[in-house]
Amino acid sequence: MDNKLRIMLVEDHQPTRKEMRSLIEGESDMTVVAESPTGEDAVDKARELHPDIIIMDILLPGINGIETTRQIRAELPEVKVLALSNHIGDALVRAILKVGGLGYVRKRRAFEELVPALRSVAAGKKYIAE
Repeated sequence: MDNKLRIMLVEDHQPTRKEMRSLIEGESDMTVVAESPTGEDAVDKARELHPDIIIMDILLPGINGIETTRQIRAELPEVKVLALSNHIGDALVRAILKVGGLGYVRKRRAFEELVPALRSVAAGKKYIAE
């Protein structure tokens, strides 16, 4: 159990968090260690729990996912971040990569792409959804 990927979900929409948790918990080598509805809460929980990977919604109440990623990666550079959003655009992808994110998945494709994206990011590889 100690070798499971420890994942934190940062998403303000509770039903989406529930779906992601269910998908992740279905994998024998992954576990969700925390959920956060806001960027501020995510920074606090990341400091406390040091997850392996954070799935980060880009549009959050309070500080957005890009700024939250910047803050977490500045303090905890070993934590990998996979961005998740309904919005796609080169500028958004560049912004998340610039602050230390390793990947990007569209919410509408999460069912198909989330687990492969997590495995890629866990291996230190970038994962950019089309």
